[in-house]
Amino acid sequence: MAADKVHAMRHADGYGALVRSINARFNSLAGPLFRTDASGLYETYLASFTDPDIRQQHSCACCRTFIERFGGLATVGDDGVPVSAIWDPDAAPATYRAVVDTLGRRVSQARIAILFLSSETRYGKPASGPWQHLAIEPATVFKSAGLHNAWQTACARREAYASVLRALRQYSAPVCAAALRLLKGDALLTPEAALGQARFLVELHAARDAVSRQQQDNLTYRMVATAPMGFCHPRSSMIATLLDDIIAGKSSAETAAGWAARMDVLQYQRPQAAPTAGAIKAAEAAFEKLGVVPALQRRFATMADIQETVWLPRAPAAGPTPPAATPPAAPIVMTLEAFRRTVLPAAERIEMAAPAGKQPFVAFTSVVHADARPILQWDTPERRNPVAWYTYSAGSLAAEFNLSGSYYEVTAIILPPWAWAGRTHPQLGEHLAFLLKDARDLRGCEEHSALFPVNMKSELREFRSTIEAYSKANALAGFGEDNVAGLALTKGHPCDVRLRVTSNGQASQYQLVRWA
Repeated sequence: MAADKVHAMRHADGYGALVRSINARFNSLAGPLFRTDASGLYETYLASFTDPDIRQQHSCACCRTFIERFGGLATVGDDGVPVSAIWDPDAAPATYRAVVDTLGRRVSQARIAILFLSSETRYGKPASGPWQHLAIEPATVFKSAGLHNAWQTACARREAYASVLRALRQYSAPVCAAALRLLKGDALLTPEAALGQARFLVELHAARDAVSRQQQDNLTYRMVATAPMGFCHPRSSMIATLLDDIIAGKSSAETAAGWAARMDVLQYQRPQAAPTAGAIKAAEAAFEKLGVVPALQRRFATMADIQETVWLPRAPAAGPTPPAATPPAAPIVMTLEAFRRTVLPAAERIEMAAPAGKQPFVAFTSVVHADARPILQWDTPERRNPVAWYTYSAGSLAAEFNLSGSYYEVTAIILPPWAWAGRTHPQLGEHLAFLLKDARDLRGCEEHSALFPVNMKSELREFRSTIEAYSKANALAGFGEDNVAGLALTKGHPCDVRLRVTSNGQASQYQLVRWA
């Protein structure tokens, strides 16, 4: 049969409509895509055409390559069953409906092999001469944000999936639920560091229990594919230590004490040994590839770097000045949340009484080079925010932050940098900082750069020992009177802060005793 006649026949039987239905199907799907182990799809496709002439029309190297590479792609439904990402019998033209249905069922019976990610802008070859072929133009394309390409990223998720399966076998649903209850309570220090991961394990157990055994792993892979990578290696993270304590039958006091020791800021996600020469060399090559070397150079932040405030001082309202009143001797005791809700909206001026002993004073940092590549979790090219803060694990005396006298003027109240622009990083906890006039760290961060792995983007985590070594060897730039610093309050931690607040010309005293 002549080629032009074959081409005309394929056009007449709705081949173009088949291609369009495949594109529409693929680009309408939400959720992660997977390669399956479905095999023999092209042979099934070709065998469906019983007429030799029609089979000849569809015997095509380009279409064979497409079906073998992409024909087995699938999403995973809520029931754990694979759903073809390509073959939709309801949308296929009548001539192809039966074979499309057969191919879709073959895919639904297959096993998930690996997450599918691709940086290609076209799957297949749409045409060659007068011939149209099976092809897709994907609406979304994988873009690497770090060191790993699409295949390497998919392989990393495959390893994460295997890690999660091992954890689910080791830690039962009741054990994970017990850990979640502890982390939701008040007994553990900084529970936010593992709360999300505990919730993820509980949700995984619940999802698996709701489907048949053969679909459990598919559903697990789907959940792992979209989870934060930090959730996907439970046995090598902090949550494992808590789960192990529960299995060991430790008392609540023993569990809380062990957790507090492991969560110490000098230990948590901090390398405990200096990097090797090989590690330094590998990190240097990676930093060069990522273009992050300028981002490692940090400085003390100024008020110009602060992008959001919860409160700023303001001038008194116009009108007659009320008579001065002496603040009552006994302060009004309340929680920080109540203070924010009832007092702060009308506050014109706030002063903080000098706290006794060592306190969680914080100093703020930013990048030396404003155009440096983002390296902090909350800093993105779309919304730049290179600001961070640091504190000393044992706290600081007021004098060490250049503060003296009985009261300090509050120049602003702010959320931590990672909470600006409505972002949430629950693993870093909830905080509120009172910025204080003239406050700055006289120790200068002890000649460090205040770069901490816990704040870094995930692609830099494997180089945390080298980053820590760099931080220790390089001081922050820009120390001066314009530095921003203050006192940070943390949800779940005790506090005793006394404030003198002026509203409508009247001064009142408040004592903040806890977060809520």
